[in-house]
Amino acid sequence: MKLTNDFFRVLSSEQDETSGTYEIALNPEHFIYKAHFPSNPITPGVCQLGIVEELLSAQVGQPLRLAHINNIKYMNIISPLENPTFQVRLTRIQPTDEGYSVQAVLAGEAASFTKMSLRLTPKGC
Repeated sequence: MKLTNDFFRVLSSEQDETSGTYEIALNPEHFIYKAHFPSNPITPGVCQLGIVEELLSAQVGQPLRLAHINNIKYMNIISPLENPTFQVRLTRIQPTDEGYSVQAVLAGEAASFTKMSLRLTPKGC
């Protein structure tokens, strides 16, 4: 399921060959939040992974899929009501034999939410 322009949208971005910084806005009315959880919506970890996957795919100009999670740390909950916008910082973007490796941080003004180190491969491989 594509999340860009439905679950979230990119407000601004800056990229270079090895990094990218994105300001994104969540859609608090998205159906995912009706199940996770109706009275206290939080952004599921799998959606956070999907956000990083889609941003990196757009940045490198190639559809990618998650191949391996080297490390992931969920430090704070992302509520679309309390934190409707936040930054996604992609660093250490490196091509590999199989695709790309990347480190990502999802953070608001006052706190970091999630840190992850991932390996992604081209879709279809």
